[in-house]
Amino acid sequence: MKKRFILAIFFGLCAASLPVTGSAQQRQREIVVVSNSRKLPLADALKRIQKVTGYNILFTYDDVKAYTVQGPIKAANVTQALDKVLAGKPFAYVIDGNYVSIVQRRNSLPSTTAPRKQKTSYVVAGHVLDSEQLGLPGATIKTSDGQTIISGSDGSFSLELPEDEKTTITVSYIGMKTYMRTVTKATRNMVIQLVDDAKLDEVVVNGMFEQRKSSYTGATVSFNRDQLKEVGNQNLLKSLKSLDPSFQILDNNLTGSNPNAMPDIQLRGQTSFNIKGDYDGNQNQPLFILDGFETTLEKVNDLDMNRIQSVTLLKDAAAKAIYGSKAGNGVVVIQTVRPKSGEMRITYNGSLNIEAPDLTGYNLMNAQEKFDWENAHHKYDGWQVMYGGAQAADNLYKSVYDAIASGVDTYWLSKPLRTGVGQQHTLSLEGGDSKVRYIVGAGYNNVAGVMKGSSRNTLNINSTLSYTYKNMVFRNQLDYDRNVSKNSPYGSFSDYVSLEPYYAPYDADGNVKQILGYETATSSYPVYNPLYNAQLNTKNQSDYTTFTENFEMDWHINENLRFTGQFSYQRQNTGSDIFYPASHTMFAEYDAEGLADRKGRYTQSHGFLQQIAAKAGVSYNKNFGKHYLFLNGTWNLSDINQNSTTVVAEGFGNDNMDNISMATSYQHDSHPSGSDSHTREVGIVGALNYSYAERYLLDASYRATGSSVYGSDNHWGCFWSVGAGYNIHNEPWFPKTLGFNLLKLRYSLGYTGTQNFNPYQARAMYSYGGTFYDGRMGATLLGLPNTSLRWQKVWDSNLGLDVNWKGIISLRAEYYVQNTDNMLSDITLPGSTGFQSYKENMGEIQNKGWELYLGITPWRDNANRGYVTLTASATRNKNTIKKIYDIFKKSNDDADSNFSAENPSYATGSATDEEYAAYKSKLTNPATKYYEGCSMTAIWGMRSLGIDPMSGKEMYLDKNGNVTYTWSADDQVVIGDTNPKVHGTLGISAGWKGWSLSAIASYKLGGDLYNSTLIDRVENVTGFGNLDKRVAETWTQPGDNARYKAIEMKQTPIDLPDYTKPTSRFVERNNELYLSSINLSYDFYRMAWIHKLGLSYLRLSFIANDVARLSSIKIERGTDYPYARTFTFSVTATF
Repeated sequence: MKKRFILAIFFGLCAASLPVTGSAQQRQREIVVVSNSRKLPLADALKRIQKVTGYNILFTYDDVKAYTVQGPIKAANVTQALDKVLAGKPFAYVIDGNYVSIVQRRNSLPSTTAPRKQKTSYVVAGHVLDSEQLGLPGATIKTSDGQTIISGSDGSFSLELPEDEKTTITVSYIGMKTYMRTVTKATRNMVIQLVDDAKLDEVVVNGMFEQRKSSYTGATVSFNRDQLKEVGNQNLLKSLKSLDPSFQILDNNLTGSNPNAMPDIQLRGQTSFNIKGDYDGNQNQPLFILDGFETTLEKVNDLDMNRIQSVTLLKDAAAKAIYGSKAGNGVVVIQTVRPKSGEMRITYNGSLNIEAPDLTGYNLMNAQEKFDWENAHHKYDGWQVMYGGAQAADNLYKSVYDAIASGVDTYWLSKPLRTGVGQQHTLSLEGGDSKVRYIVGAGYNNVAGVMKGSSRNTLNINSTLSYTYKNMVFRNQLDYDRNVSKNSPYGSFSDYVSLEPYYAPYDADGNVKQILGYETATSSYPVYNPLYNAQLNTKNQSDYTTFTENFEMDWHINENLRFTGQFSYQRQNTGSDIFYPASHTMFAEYDAEGLADRKGRYTQSHGFLQQIAAKAGVSYNKNFGKHYLFLNGTWNLSDINQNSTTVVAEGFGNDNMDNISMATSYQHDSHPSGSDSHTREVGIVGALNYSYAERYLLDASYRATGSSVYGSDNHWGCFWSVGAGYNIHNEPWFPKTLGFNLLKLRYSLGYTGTQNFNPYQARAMYSYGGTFYDGRMGATLLGLPNTSLRWQKVWDSNLGLDVNWKGIISLRAEYYVQNTDNMLSDITLPGSTGFQSYKENMGEIQNKGWELYLGITPWRDNANRGYVTLTASATRNKNTIKKIYDIFKKSNDDADSNFSAENPSYATGSATDEEYAAYKSKLTNPATKYYEGCSMTAIWGMRSLGIDPMSGKEMYLDKNGNVTYTWSADDQVVIGDTNPKVHGTLGISAGWKGWSLSAIASYKLGGDLYNSTLIDRVENVTGFGNLDKRVAETWTQPGDNARYKAIEMKQTPIDLPDYTKPTSRFVERNNELYLSSINLSYDFYRMAWIHKLGLSYLRLSFIANDVARLSSIKIERGTDYPYARTFTFSVTATF
């Protein structure tokens, strides 16, 4: 009942604020203001006239509240009605179109004819706009001759001014800079745009409380919604990557542009070792805070950018230490839009998104080139004749020859791809008054990936209701999210890359073939058509439903003391379904192997998450002469409970039986699995900010956090920071003539922690099933508990410089050193313990680097919204392992042992394609190894002297500098580093009379890359499957100066070649220039016709993302899912 009552009030308020538009008939009918002889407040009388006539009547309540009207009052039209209710009162009125402004009457004006133009006066009309170029209702307009009016619902106003003198107009609104202008008779129409008050614009929003930026010493950077949407309107994470190079989305050469793959993100480098199983998700991922509470990467990835007000990156200890044990990787604070007052405004954002595949890294042979290569390497007159016979070999040859002769040259890369066309729509209703404000919104985002059938669909419904009672503000936010993500039924893109171009996908009748052909003359090793699987009743999708309730109270006890309280409840249900029917080619061999009853497989997962969080804080700020003091104390509590279950079943009678209940059994040798975690945390935060004369600055914070994640001996951790700053430009001796608006030095240091960590590592964990004692199911201890396990600690020190010169040049520079110690690590144990390793806090990593940002605005014309701004940024991060003792001996030994792994077909008698791919990856890809003094991004391998011209074999240097032809894991050294020497962005933005253009390019210089394409498609090949054209550059005869070693045609596809293992020969310098974003838009603010259509704002935009890439390396990118270029056409309209 309580919820129904609240909803009734809420929607009642929405209905009450709907604009009423009167028709011509309404305006001509009799206007009854007061039907009897009773008195009525003047304000109510004016509202009645507005309701009946449809005119928008603008007045200041404080001016008219003391006056009443005596009924009855009836009139034939609006002017007669206004004359009657204003008779004998010190007010006049001005009619401008559909708006009527009630203004204070000048003494020289007659008392009955205010709307009629007098000889000694003239009318000035205009609109007041906010920083987002929307009409600003409720702005106060005062004149130097004593008049005061309030702007209307669309920001409009009109004034009657004396003709024989200049008048100064002052326009003010809370939170905005006051605007002043002198007008004369020549001034008739004005468009006044108020900008955010410098005091508000200079506030640091850290998700817990707000601090003045002028006295703040932390390293932060903030972006508003316009800045974020300027570089793309689809994904917040990609926009942040383009705007700040320290916010990195790591390149993933497998997933490419897959809309359903979550990115790996880092802020200022790696702080943790990559040890599988120890961490919950990406151990180097920053903490995300949404409207004051922790949120997930997936939520941020799917967040509608039209709802975002601002994003702030907290980088150093002074900024992030308030988040304690979770802040070591940095913090991303996101604040959504808060409702504004005024009559209801309807805003629509719509976009059409086009994704086009980017295949520029692929350089595969066509049908004739591949056939010629096979002939040159004796595919049809060597092994095939020996094992299949001359006739069979000839038939194989002829089948390929005839196919090419008939015109078959299949470009397989195009078969699973499309130009994806998606759409995004957002509709919001916003309005209210000084007491109650609201936003109700709904958004739908359909991302259509470039792989056919892949998509990500997100529906969001949200509402925010804000109620002000005296000096207290209550705000309630409800969010409902529904996401359905579908992966392509066409499988992995790599399945198509390796197919022979002389295979035809369809038969003579146009039907999709199941078998494309056979690799050998013995008709063995069939090549299955992945297009065949795509037409089956497969299923590969996931979904989640999230409900979030946030309640907030903000109590301004007095001008110095403020109390805030917040409560959040979130519940999420997740699921996934993967179904491969019995006809799928993965089961093609099951009949021959006697496994017909196991054909078809269904994997189903369900998950649940519940998060309850609360926090309360008290802030105190006061100026004592030249002294400014800010104090804050905050308490927070969170409880997170999550679990998941997974079931794999098999045995489906036919392809239409796509429900897991129709399976005949669980998958062979498996049973349902699951996981759960329950974590609790409580924290206490204290913060202080002090400044003297706005010159000498001090920040300090302390947080104590108790968490159930760590050992019973170390539930509590303490984190702190101290920062100092110096506003040089505010010194009395500093020459003001130099034009510096800002010249600040700052330094900070402190401790934070990282906690992206599996919640039960400190406890004894058991595995149930598979072990039986006395005929009963038992449990197996998985590892030794460590009750002393504690947080990884991150020590940050940061030196910063902020400069602004005349609003033309802005500069931000940072130098930081970040040391991570108490690192979670595996310590090798003797075999007598029954375990190989033990979790302990040991090891130290250092990240050291600098950041530089420069912005120049050489030209600006505010009257015509003209400007040109140039930006450049650069950052460098160096990562070094400082101490690891002997803790990674086992990890490094395991990495080396992979290079001598046994062929899976020899070990099991047979192997799947996935097993072969994993085996090949172990042998050919550089291993991850950790040694003191080395980088965590180092590439390990043997030093190469190139290919011996006489033998075609590779020559190496061992650790002692001796030449050898034998590759050895013991002789590996660091042969490169993927971390670039410097990377950053270059940008330009310009505007003029509503037109705006911006472009941002990102660059990388100095990093290395191990070119896997040259390994997989040139050297480590069997000859079966398509190849890179660079295979023509391999060594063929003595005397050849070739880059690539000799290769030969193998007998069968599973005969393993002489694999090339990690070598410096394939380490290439990765210099890259990427045109990340182009945005062209037009704002129709100068067009009067949009107001006639009922619009207060209209903007059209075209955005192109990932437009072009120049690289010093040619490599296949997006091997499982291609990269894509994105083009977006969007419209934003406010009614």
